[in-house]
Amino acid sequence: MAVKNCELPRSADSADKTIQKLKPSDSDQYFKDPIVSGLVLRIPPSGRKIWHLRYQADVGKLSKVGRKFTFGDFGEGMKTRQAREIAESWRVRIRQGDDPLEERRRIQEQRKEERKRAELELRSQKTLNDVAAVFARKLANPVSGHKDRGAAAMAVLNNHLLNLYGEMPIKQFRREHLFDAVDAVLARGHNTMANVVLTTSKTLFRFAVNREYLEFSPIDVVSKRDVGGPDQIRERVLCATQFKEDELHELFVMLPDSGLALSNQLAICLLLGTGCRVGELFKASWSHVDLEGRRWVIPSENSKNKDPIAVHLSDYTHRLFKQLHELSGHTDWLFPGRTEERGHIDPKSFSKQIGERQAGPMAKPRKGRTKHHSSLILPGGHWTVHDLRRTAATHMQMLGIAPHVIDECQNHRSGSTVRRRYQHGLYYHDMVIAWDLLGRSLLSLSQPSAVAKLMASLEHIPEPTESERLAMARQYSGSFGYAPSPRA
Repeated sequence: MAVKNCELPRSADSADKTIQKLKPSDSDQYFKDPIVSGLVLRIPPSGRKIWHLRYQADVGKLSKVGRKFTFGDFGEGMKTRQAREIAESWRVRIRQGDDPLEERRRIQEQRKEERKRAELELRSQKTLNDVAAVFARKLANPVSGHKDRGAAAMAVLNNHLLNLYGEMPIKQFRREHLFDAVDAVLARGHNTMANVVLTTSKTLFRFAVNREYLEFSPIDVVSKRDVGGPDQIRERVLCATQFKEDELHELFVMLPDSGLALSNQLAICLLLGTGCRVGELFKASWSHVDLEGRRWVIPSENSKNKDPIAVHLSDYTHRLFKQLHELSGHTDWLFPGRTEERGHIDPKSFSKQIGERQAGPMAKPRKGRTKHHSSLILPGGHWTVHDLRRTAATHMQMLGIAPHVIDECQNHRSGSTVRRRYQHGLYYHDMVIAWDLLGRSLLSLSQPSAVAKLMASLEHIPEPTESERLAMARQYSGSFGYAPSPRA
């Protein structure tokens, strides 16, 4: 229980000696000052000796409330005489309408604002490289960051923005600097990359605003129309549609003479037959494939959207997987690298091989690279590996398969957020039918045409002997009234 109503000596020196001798107890002790009204010394159980000023503060026209203002510690050097002087000066100010607690709050807020301004000033001196380093750590976060841990975004920034203005304080960056960076990309004819530089830079500057390195982003008003123009939606497909002829049959005819390894030829056919992404195929291991159950599971770690999917193997794709198993079934990967340490083949190298074979006959030969520069050129123009996925979806559509089933087969997230949140089932039976129909059509297109079969059969007809030739000549000469002359 607090000890109250004790009084200090009137003499300041005597009061100091008395306070020096005071010992803490189990509860607070209070000692009133006899000189200054409201001045109190409190000794809590911790042993500190704290000065308080008790006073009445106005809270309305006719209302007052009692308050306590702590302003010093005897143990930290504030003796009785100094405490009395401070308390008395505050009593004068209180009678004039001031409130020491409100004054303290105001000073604290002022100091807080000053610290904030100093911090902002310090942050404004940060360079683009400094901010980009913090941004890179955010992108690399394994939970909330990018799947590639920010590698692609940081490569864009490093190659097109930070290499020019990395040492510039971010507060000095202006729109003109951004246009200098994207104009260099546009000069090379890379409009799409210029747009990527824009969007990635805007993301960096919004991050800077969020972290209070900037008050506002100077480039938020810049749009793609000001840079590379609206992004072009790629529409290249190889299958027949209402407005174009089929190119798949021609592709199948070209593949054996394309100079591609057999495994890569099979990869093209598998991308068409499953509609999967090239990364999902090349990262697959044989532990994900059940040849007997005709099922290939793409796990979440290989899927672009982190959603796993089970792909049904049609007769067409099942045969391709069996052929591939004969080539790489002794390894862990469907498409193993040259060494076990390298794991699977890099999908980018596969895409590069496809592009090299469409360079044309005038392409400059490169040491150690293919000489088949025209082996995969199709009538519809240049095509990419990802166009095979678009071709598979379009071919399904032309076969009458419902769009939502095609989305499921390609592991697209479709529908509203509410639907995805509550409906976790799949249209797997319809998906199996879709893959089977696609496989049958591709199998038909991969077979030689009737004319090609006839020509191939004619090539194997043996030449008639001399006696057979003479017999055939006599048969026809009897009909037209002349006899054949023997061969000289």
